[in-house]
Amino acid sequence: MNVRPALPGDREFLFEVRRATLRTYVEQTSGWDDAEQRVVADGEFAVLPFSVVEEDGRPIGYVCVLHRSEYDFIEEIALLPEAQGRGIGTELLRGILLAAERRGVPVRLSVFVDNPARALYTRLGFEVVRVEDPRVAMRWEPVSGGSAGARSP
Repeated sequence: MNVRPALPGDREFLFEVRRATLRTYVEQTSGWDDAEQRVVADGEFAVLPFSVVEEDGRPIGYVCVLHRSEYDFIEEIALLPEAQGRGIGTELLRGILLAAERRGVPVRLSVFVDNPARALYTRLGFEVVRVEDPRVAMRWEPVSGGSAGARSP
């Protein structure tokens, strides 16, 4: 697996992954309109630090983490459906947690209430901070002397 900064030519791929992974959740809340979602996505892709996740030289997803002085925020992690369920998301998250632990900062994220990824976040030590339906705010705290994401049920 390789993670590289997204390039302008990746925008269509990033949007297709977003559509494949988030459309169901957005449809349940505010409705999905391709043209509207593309405008939002293009704006975000232009200013946020997206990275493309590759496997064997082929793009399979993306990740966007915002690094603040007091915490890291996982803006998005999205993998194509065929790349899900193979431990790639876990590996990406563990890398994010390890980097945050080295900096001594917590990691925050927001996820749709019914997104199955919540189970992964919980398994890696994230705790629910608040529920603002349709999303759940979660937080992970670094543990000194431990390895990131090593907590298990």
